[in-house]
Amino acid sequence: MGKKVLALITVLTFFATALVGCGQQTPADKQEQEEVVKIGSALSMSGLLGPMGVKMTDAVKLAVEEINAAGGINGKQVELFIEDDATDPAQCLNAVKKLVEVNGVQLLITGMSSGAASAIGPYLSERGVLAISPSATSPALTGQPWRDYFFRTAPSDEYQGKVMAQLALDRGLKRIVVFTMDNVYGVSLGQVAEAALKEGGAEILAFIKYDPAKMDYRTELTQIKSLNPDGVIHVGYNDDGVVVYQQALDLGLDTIQWIGCDGVYGTGLFKTEASATFMANAVIGTRPGAPEGEDAYENFVAAFRAKYNEDPEVFCDTVYDAVKLIALAANHAGSEDPAKVRDALLEVGQNYQGASGTITFDEGGDRLGGIYEIWEVVKEDGEFKFKRVDMITLN
Repeated sequence: MGKKVLALITVLTFFATALVGCGQQTPADKQEQEEVVKIGSALSMSGLLGPMGVKMTDAVKLAVEEINAAGGINGKQVELFIEDDATDPAQCLNAVKKLVEVNGVQLLITGMSSGAASAIGPYLSERGVLAISPSATSPALTGQPWRDYFFRTAPSDEYQGKVMAQLALDRGLKRIVVFTMDNVYGVSLGQVAEAALKEGGAEILAFIKYDPAKMDYRTELTQIKSLNPDGVIHVGYNDDGVVVYQQALDLGLDTIQWIGCDGVYGTGLFKTEASATFMANAVIGTRPGAPEGEDAYENFVAAFRAKYNEDPEVFCDTVYDAVKLIALAANHAGSEDPAKVRDALLEVGQNYQGASGTITFDEGGDRLGGIYEIWEVVKEDGEFKFKRVDMITLN
Protein backbone atom coordinates (compact mmCIF):
# COMPACT_ATOMS: atom_id res chain seq x y z
CA MET A 1 0.00 0.00 0.00
CA GLY A 2 2.85 2.36 0.87
CA LYS A 3 4.49 1.72 -2.49
CA LYS A 4 1.22 2.57 -4.30
CA VAL A 5 0.88 5.89 -2.42
CA LEU A 6 4.50 6.75 -3.17
CA ALA A 7 3.97 5.97 -6.86
CA LEU A 8 0.82 8.13 -6.95
CA ILE A 9 2.67 11.07 -5.36
CA THR A 10 5.47 10.70 -7.92
CA VAL A 11 2.99 10.73 -10.84
CA LEU A 12 1.15 13.78 -9.49
CA THR A 13 4.45 15.60 -8.98
CA PHE A 14 5.45 14.81 -12.57
CA PHE A 15 2.18 16.20 -13.98
CA ALA A 16 2.40 19.34 -11.85
CA THR A 17 5.91 19.97 -13.16
CA ALA A 18 4.80 19.32 -16.74
CA LEU A 19 1.94 21.82 -16.43
CA VAL A 20 4.37 24.54 -15.37
CA GLY A 21 6.61 23.65 -18.29
CA CYS A 22 3.66 23.81 -20.72
CA GLY A 23 2.76 27.41 -19.99
CA GLN A 24 1.51 27.62 -16.41
CA GLN A 25 3.05 30.79 -14.94
CA THR A 26 4.69 30.84 -11.57
CA PRO A 27 4.47 33.98 -9.41
CA ALA A 28 8.09 34.69 -10.34
CA ASP A 29 7.20 34.49 -14.07
CA LYS A 30 4.33 36.95 -13.64
CA GLN A 31 6.47 39.35 -11.64
CA GLU A 32 9.15 39.25 -14.35
CA GLN A 33 6.53 40.08 -17.02
CA GLU A 34 5.23 42.98 -15.00
CA GLU A 35 8.73 44.44 -14.77
CA VAL A 36 8.95 45.17 -18.52
CA VAL A 37 7.03 47.53 -20.79
CA LYS A 38 6.17 46.01 -24.15
CA ILE A 39 6.41 48.12 -27.30
CA GLY A 40 5.66 46.67 -30.72
CA SER A 41 6.94 47.72 -34.12
CA ALA A 42 5.18 46.62 -37.32
CA LEU A 43 6.78 48.43 -40.23
CA SER A 44 7.60 47.46 -43.83
CA MET A 45 10.86 45.55 -43.72
CA SER A 46 10.15 43.94 -47.09
CA GLY A 47 7.97 44.72 -50.10
CA LEU A 48 7.82 48.05 -51.94
CA LEU A 49 8.76 50.06 -48.84
CA GLY A 50 11.28 47.54 -47.52
CA PRO A 51 14.42 49.62 -48.20
CA MET A 52 12.91 52.48 -46.22
CA GLY A 53 11.34 50.40 -43.45
CA VAL A 54 14.52 48.50 -42.55
CA LYS A 55 16.29 51.74 -41.67
CA MET A 56 13.22 53.01 -39.83
CA THR A 57 13.18 49.84 -37.74
CA ASP A 58 16.84 50.46 -36.93
CA ALA A 59 15.82 53.89 -35.62
CA VAL A 60 13.17 52.22 -33.43
CA LYS A 61 15.84 49.91 -31.97
CA LEU A 62 18.10 52.87 -31.30
CA ALA A 63 15.36 54.78 -29.48
CA VAL A 64 14.49 51.75 -27.30
CA GLU A 65 18.15 51.22 -26.47
CA GLU A 66 18.47 54.84 -25.35
CA ILE A 67 15.26 54.70 -23.31
CA ASN A 68 16.46 51.60 -21.48
CA ALA A 69 19.87 53.13 -20.85
CA ALA A 70 18.12 56.13 -19.28
CA GLY A 71 16.11 53.97 -16.88
CA GLY A 72 13.28 52.71 -19.04
CA ILE A 73 9.61 53.59 -18.62
CA ASN A 74 8.30 54.05 -15.10
CA GLY A 75 11.41 52.30 -13.83
CA LYS A 76 10.91 49.26 -16.08
CA GLN A 77 12.93 48.20 -19.10
CA VAL A 78 11.33 48.21 -22.56
CA GLU A 79 10.95 44.90 -24.38
CA LEU A 80 10.67 45.45 -28.15
CA PHE A 81 8.67 43.13 -30.41
CA ILE A 82 9.25 43.50 -34.16
CA GLU A 83 7.03 42.36 -37.04
CA ASP A 84 7.22 42.94 -40.81
CA ASP A 85 4.08 44.16 -42.59
CA ALA A 86 5.64 43.46 -46.04
CA THR A 87 4.14 46.73 -47.39
CA ASP A 88 0.72 45.08 -47.39
CA PRO A 89 -2.25 46.48 -45.42
CA ALA A 90 -3.72 43.02 -44.74
CA GLN A 91 -0.37 41.74 -43.51
CA CYS A 92 -0.02 44.82 -41.31
CA LEU A 93 -3.35 43.98 -39.64
CA ASN A 94 -2.19 40.39 -39.10
CA ALA A 95 1.10 41.61 -37.62
CA VAL A 96 -0.70 44.00 -35.28
CA LYS A 97 -3.10 41.27 -34.16
CA LYS A 98 -0.15 39.01 -33.36
CA LEU A 99 1.56 41.74 -31.35
CA VAL A 100 -1.62 42.50 -29.40
CA GLU A 101 -3.21 39.07 -28.97
CA VAL A 102 -0.13 36.84 -28.75
CA ASN A 103 2.59 39.11 -27.38
CA GLY A 104 0.33 41.27 -25.20
CA VAL A 105 1.58 44.57 -26.64
CA GLN A 106 -0.57 47.67 -26.05
CA LEU A 107 1.77 50.41 -27.35
CA LEU A 108 2.69 50.27 -31.02
CA ILE A 109 4.74 51.93 -33.75
CA THR A 110 2.93 50.92 -36.93
CA GLY A 111 0.86 52.01 -39.90
CA MET A 112 3.87 52.86 -42.06
CA SER A 113 1.73 53.39 -45.16
CA SER A 114 -1.62 55.14 -45.31
CA GLY A 115 -3.25 51.95 -46.57
CA ALA A 116 -1.88 50.05 -43.58
CA ALA A 117 -3.10 52.76 -41.21
CA SER A 118 -6.61 52.51 -42.67
CA ALA A 119 -6.57 48.73 -42.27
CA ILE A 120 -5.49 48.68 -38.62
CA GLY A 121 -7.22 51.80 -37.31
CA PRO A 122 -10.65 50.32 -36.50
CA TYR A 123 -9.03 47.32 -34.77
CA LEU A 124 -6.84 49.56 -32.61
CA SER A 125 -9.82 51.68 -31.60
CA GLU A 126 -11.96 48.66 -30.77
CA ARG A 127 -9.19 47.14 -28.65
CA GLY A 128 -8.11 50.40 -27.03
CA VAL A 129 -4.52 49.91 -28.25
CA LEU A 130 -2.36 52.98 -28.83
CA ALA A 131 -0.34 53.41 -32.03
CA ILE A 132 1.80 56.14 -33.53
CA SER A 133 2.52 56.17 -37.25
CA PRO A 134 5.76 57.81 -38.35
CA SER A 135 4.94 57.94 -42.05
CA ALA A 136 1.24 57.50 -42.93
CA THR A 137 0.65 60.91 -44.48
CA SER A 138 -2.65 60.73 -46.39
CA PRO A 139 -5.07 63.62 -45.69
CA ALA A 140 -7.84 61.00 -45.87
CA LEU A 141 -6.79 59.74 -42.42
CA THR A 142 -7.67 63.03 -40.72
CA GLY A 143 -10.94 62.93 -38.79
CA GLN A 144 -11.54 59.19 -39.11
CA PRO A 145 -13.74 57.83 -36.28
CA TRP A 146 -11.01 55.38 -35.23
CA ARG A 147 -8.42 58.09 -34.65
CA ASP A 148 -8.97 58.08 -30.86
CA TYR A 149 -5.96 55.78 -30.40
CA PHE A 150 -3.91 56.67 -33.49
CA PHE A 151 -1.35 59.51 -33.73
CA ARG A 152 1.01 60.66 -36.48
CA THR A 153 4.48 62.15 -36.07
CA ALA A 154 4.67 62.80 -39.83
CA PRO A 155 2.65 65.75 -41.12
CA SER A 156 -0.35 65.22 -43.38
CA ASP A 157 0.18 65.40 -47.13
CA GLU A 158 -2.23 68.30 -47.05
CA TYR A 159 1.03 70.20 -46.64
CA GLN A 160 3.35 68.21 -48.93
CA GLY A 161 0.97 68.34 -51.90
CA LYS A 162 1.00 72.13 -51.74
CA VAL A 163 4.81 72.21 -51.60
CA MET A 164 5.03 69.95 -54.67
CA ALA A 165 2.61 72.19 -56.54
CA GLN A 166 4.51 75.32 -55.58
CA LEU A 167 7.74 73.78 -56.86
CA ALA A 168 6.09 73.23 -60.23
CA LEU A 169 4.64 76.73 -60.39
CA ASP A 170 7.92 78.34 -59.33
CA ARG A 171 9.61 76.61 -62.26
CA GLY A 172 7.06 77.93 -64.71
CA LEU A 173 5.41 74.58 -65.41
CA LYS A 174 1.97 75.13 -66.91
CA ARG A 175 0.95 71.84 -68.54
CA ILE A 176 1.29 69.04 -66.00
CA VAL A 177 0.52 65.33 -65.66
CA VAL A 178 -0.18 63.92 -62.18
CA PHE A 179 1.17 60.34 -62.08
CA THR A 180 0.44 58.42 -58.88
CA MET A 181 0.18 54.97 -57.37
CA ASP A 182 -3.41 53.79 -57.13
CA ASN A 183 -3.58 53.62 -53.35
CA VAL A 184 -4.65 55.84 -50.45
CA TYR A 185 -1.27 57.58 -50.20
CA GLY A 186 -0.75 58.14 -53.92
CA VAL A 187 -4.22 59.29 -54.87
CA SER A 188 -4.76 61.63 -51.92
CA LEU A 189 -1.35 63.30 -52.28
CA GLY A 190 -1.90 63.63 -56.01
CA GLN A 191 -5.30 65.22 -55.44
CA VAL A 192 -3.89 67.83 -53.05
CA ALA A 193 -1.17 68.72 -55.58
CA GLU A 194 -3.72 68.81 -58.40
CA ALA A 195 -5.99 71.24 -56.54
CA ALA A 196 -3.09 73.54 -55.65
CA LEU A 197 -1.81 73.49 -59.25
CA LYS A 198 -5.22 74.42 -60.64
CA GLU A 199 -5.51 77.21 -58.11
CA GLY A 200 -2.12 78.46 -59.30
CA GLY A 201 -3.25 78.53 -62.93
CA ALA A 202 -1.66 75.32 -64.23
CA GLU A 203 -3.43 72.96 -66.63
CA ILE A 204 -3.72 69.32 -65.56
CA LEU A 205 -3.45 67.26 -68.75
CA ALA A 206 -4.20 63.95 -67.03
CA PHE A 207 -4.40 62.29 -63.63
CA ILE A 208 -2.90 58.84 -64.26
CA LYS A 209 -3.05 56.12 -61.60
CA TYR A 210 -0.92 52.96 -61.74
CA ASP A 211 -0.64 49.66 -59.91
CA PRO A 212 2.66 49.77 -57.96
CA ALA A 213 2.89 45.96 -57.95
CA LYS A 214 2.73 45.65 -61.75
CA MET A 215 6.40 46.60 -62.27
CA ASP A 216 5.89 47.59 -65.91
CA TYR A 217 4.68 51.10 -66.62
CA ARG A 218 5.50 51.59 -70.30
CA THR A 219 1.81 52.00 -71.23
CA GLU A 220 1.32 54.82 -68.75
CA LEU A 221 4.69 56.42 -69.54
CA THR A 222 3.95 56.32 -73.28
CA GLN A 223 0.68 58.11 -72.55
CA ILE A 224 2.60 60.78 -70.65
CA LYS A 225 5.01 61.21 -73.56
CA SER A 226 2.13 61.62 -76.03
CA LEU A 227 0.66 64.43 -73.90
CA ASN A 228 3.95 66.39 -74.12
CA PRO A 229 3.69 68.01 -70.66
CA ASP A 230 6.00 70.60 -69.13
CA GLY A 231 6.28 68.49 -66.02
CA VAL A 232 5.12 65.44 -64.07
CA ILE A 233 4.03 65.22 -60.45
CA HIS A 234 5.02 61.70 -59.40
CA VAL A 235 3.92 59.86 -56.24
CA GLY A 236 5.50 56.44 -55.83
CA TYR A 237 7.53 54.15 -53.60
CA ASN A 238 11.12 52.91 -53.85
CA ASP A 239 10.71 49.63 -55.73
CA ASP A 240 8.15 50.80 -58.29
CA GLY A 241 10.02 54.10 -58.57
CA VAL A 242 13.15 52.31 -59.79
CA VAL A 243 11.18 50.71 -62.64
CA VAL A 244 9.30 53.92 -63.47
CA TYR A 245 12.52 55.90 -63.76
CA GLN A 246 14.53 53.39 -65.76
CA GLN A 247 11.64 52.93 -68.21
CA ALA A 248 11.10 56.70 -68.39
CA LEU A 249 14.79 57.07 -69.27
CA ASP A 250 14.37 54.56 -72.10
CA LEU A 251 11.47 56.65 -73.45
CA GLY A 252 13.41 59.92 -73.28
CA LEU A 253 11.24 61.43 -70.56
CA ASP A 254 14.24 62.90 -68.77
CA THR A 255 13.95 66.06 -70.87
CA ILE A 256 10.96 67.28 -68.83
CA GLN A 257 10.80 68.19 -65.14
CA TRP A 258 9.62 65.52 -62.70
CA ILE A 259 8.65 66.39 -59.13
CA GLY A 260 8.80 63.54 -56.64
CA CYS A 261 7.94 63.11 -52.97
CA ASP A 262 9.01 61.33 -49.79
CA GLY A 263 8.06 57.92 -51.19
CA VAL A 264 10.71 58.17 -53.92
CA TYR A 265 13.46 59.40 -51.61
CA GLY A 266 16.20 57.07 -50.41
CA THR A 267 19.15 55.05 -51.66
CA GLY A 268 16.77 52.26 -52.69
CA LEU A 269 16.14 54.35 -55.82
CA PHE A 270 19.76 53.88 -56.85
CA LYS A 271 19.45 50.11 -57.36
CA THR A 272 20.06 50.58 -61.08
CA GLU A 273 22.28 53.02 -62.93
CA ALA A 274 19.35 53.90 -65.20
CA SER A 275 17.05 54.88 -62.33
CA ALA A 276 19.74 56.97 -60.62
CA THR A 277 20.70 58.64 -63.91
CA PHE A 278 17.09 59.56 -64.65
CA MET A 279 16.70 61.11 -61.19
CA ALA A 280 19.89 63.14 -61.60
CA ASN A 281 18.68 64.35 -65.01
CA ALA A 282 15.04 65.09 -64.31
CA VAL A 283 13.78 64.74 -60.72
CA ILE A 284 13.51 67.17 -57.86
CA GLY A 285 11.35 66.37 -54.88
CA THR A 286 10.02 66.98 -51.41
CA ARG A 287 10.08 65.11 -48.13
CA PRO A 288 9.36 65.92 -44.50
CA GLY A 289 12.67 67.26 -43.23
CA ALA A 290 14.36 68.11 -39.99
CA PRO A 291 16.03 71.43 -39.19
CA GLU A 292 19.74 70.72 -39.53
CA GLY A 293 21.75 72.37 -36.79
CA GLU A 294 19.15 71.75 -34.07
CA ASP A 295 20.59 69.76 -31.15
CA ALA A 296 17.88 67.07 -31.15
CA TYR A 297 18.39 66.35 -34.84
CA GLU A 298 22.19 66.42 -34.78
CA ASN A 299 22.34 64.19 -31.69
CA PHE A 300 20.03 61.66 -33.35
CA VAL A 301 22.08 61.60 -36.56
CA ALA A 302 25.32 61.16 -34.59
CA ALA A 303 23.85 58.29 -32.55
CA PHE A 304 22.46 56.59 -35.66
CA ARG A 305 25.81 56.85 -37.45
CA ALA A 306 27.68 55.55 -34.42
CA LYS A 307 25.41 52.50 -34.12
CA TYR A 308 24.87 51.59 -37.78
CA ASN A 309 27.80 53.23 -39.59
CA GLU A 310 25.47 54.93 -42.07
CA ASP A 311 23.20 57.96 -42.24
CA PRO A 312 19.49 57.81 -41.36
CA GLU A 313 17.07 58.35 -44.23
CA VAL A 314 13.51 59.60 -44.65
CA PHE A 315 11.17 59.01 -41.68
CA CYS A 316 13.95 57.65 -39.47
CA ASP A 317 13.64 60.84 -37.43
CA THR A 318 9.84 60.70 -37.15
CA VAL A 319 9.85 57.05 -36.06
CA TYR A 320 12.58 57.78 -33.51
CA ASP A 321 10.43 60.62 -32.17
CA ALA A 322 7.38 58.34 -32.04
CA VAL A 323 9.14 55.88 -29.72
CA LYS A 324 10.52 58.66 -27.53
CA LEU A 325 7.08 60.29 -27.26
CA ILE A 326 5.45 57.03 -26.15
CA ALA A 327 8.07 56.73 -23.40
CA LEU A 328 7.70 60.37 -22.38
CA ALA A 329 3.90 60.13 -22.25
CA ALA A 330 3.94 56.88 -20.26
CA ASN A 331 6.37 58.36 -17.75
CA HIS A 332 4.25 61.51 -17.56
CA ALA A 333 1.12 59.43 -16.94
CA GLY A 334 2.90 57.11 -14.50
CA SER A 335 1.24 54.26 -16.36
CA GLU A 336 1.47 52.15 -19.51
CA ASP A 337 -2.31 51.96 -19.85
CA PRO A 338 -3.04 53.01 -23.47
CA ALA A 339 -5.86 55.37 -22.55
CA LYS A 340 -3.68 57.20 -20.02
CA VAL A 341 -0.74 57.30 -22.42
CA ARG A 342 -3.02 58.70 -25.11
CA ASP A 343 -4.20 61.50 -22.84
CA ALA A 344 -0.62 62.22 -21.80
CA LEU A 345 0.49 62.39 -25.46
CA LEU A 346 -1.84 65.34 -25.98
CA GLU A 347 -0.01 67.09 -23.13
CA VAL A 348 3.64 66.21 -23.81
CA GLY A 349 3.07 66.46 -27.56
CA GLN A 350 2.88 70.24 -27.44
CA ASN A 351 6.01 71.95 -28.79
CA TYR A 352 8.01 68.77 -28.27
CA GLN A 353 11.54 69.31 -29.55
CA GLY A 354 12.24 66.12 -31.44
CA ALA A 355 14.74 64.88 -33.99
CA SER A 356 12.24 65.76 -36.73
CA GLY A 357 11.72 69.27 -35.38
CA THR A 358 8.99 70.73 -33.19
CA ILE A 359 6.00 68.42 -32.80
CA THR A 360 2.58 69.60 -31.70
CA PHE A 361 -0.42 67.27 -31.89
CA ASP A 362 -3.93 68.56 -32.49
CA GLU A 363 -6.86 66.94 -30.68
CA GLY A 364 -7.24 64.40 -33.47
CA GLY A 365 -3.68 63.12 -33.15
CA ASP A 366 -2.32 64.87 -36.25
CA ARG A 367 0.94 66.79 -36.28
CA LEU A 368 0.40 70.48 -36.92
CA GLY A 369 2.49 72.10 -39.64
CA GLY A 370 5.48 70.65 -41.40
CA ILE A 371 9.04 71.29 -42.43
CA TYR A 372 9.84 70.12 -45.96
CA GLU A 373 13.17 69.55 -47.60
CA ILE A 374 13.54 70.20 -51.32
CA TRP A 375 15.98 67.66 -52.74
CA GLU A 376 17.72 66.75 -55.93
CA VAL A 377 20.02 63.91 -57.00
CA VAL A 378 23.63 64.61 -57.90
CA LYS A 379 26.56 62.46 -58.93
CA GLU A 380 29.75 63.20 -57.04
CA ASP A 381 32.98 61.20 -57.38
CA GLY A 382 31.08 58.56 -59.30
CA GLU A 383 28.43 58.12 -56.60
CA PHE A 384 24.78 59.21 -56.72
CA LYS A 385 23.57 61.17 -53.69
CA PHE A 386 20.55 63.10 -52.48
CA LYS A 387 21.30 66.76 -51.93
CA ARG A 388 19.24 69.24 -49.93
CA VAL A 389 18.67 72.44 -51.90
CA ASP A 390 16.06 74.25 -49.78
CA MET A 391 13.80 74.05 -46.74
CA ILE A 392 10.16 75.18 -46.59
CA THR A 393 8.10 75.50 -43.40
CA LEU A 394 4.30 75.39 -43.50
CA ASN A 395 2.06 76.09 -40.50
